[in-house]
Amino acid sequence: MDEDEISAEHDGATLLYDYFKHLTGLCLFSLGGVAALTDKLAGRSLVLLVLTLLVIGLAGLVSFTATGSIVDSRSKGKPIRRDISYCRHAAPLMLSVGLGMFLYLFVTARGH
Repeated sequence: MDEDEISAEHDGATLLYDYFKHLTGLCLFSLGGVAALTDKLAGRSLVLLVLTLLVIGLAGLVSFTATGSIVDSRSKGKPIRRDISYCRHAAPLMLSVGLGMFLYLFVTARGH
């Protein structure tokens, strides 16, 4: 490996770390927002609301775990695991689905 390859790998790890760090923050912010607005959903499906919180929480867990994996790899001087790419796609997908579920619940509750 020459210096350019090492530098590119380090920049990629830093970029992924920042990405997952901010995604974790978005998930936590979203969980707080959903929890704060649950009183507006009185009479709606409790199961769907809990499922929404679980999906958003799982997105946060995946992104936080990926952040920890990057830190572990970099601190041990090992390359980042290849399966982190699944986390990079799964976490924002779950966050989007969870927020979509919440918006559906919120909009339909406002109509009643």
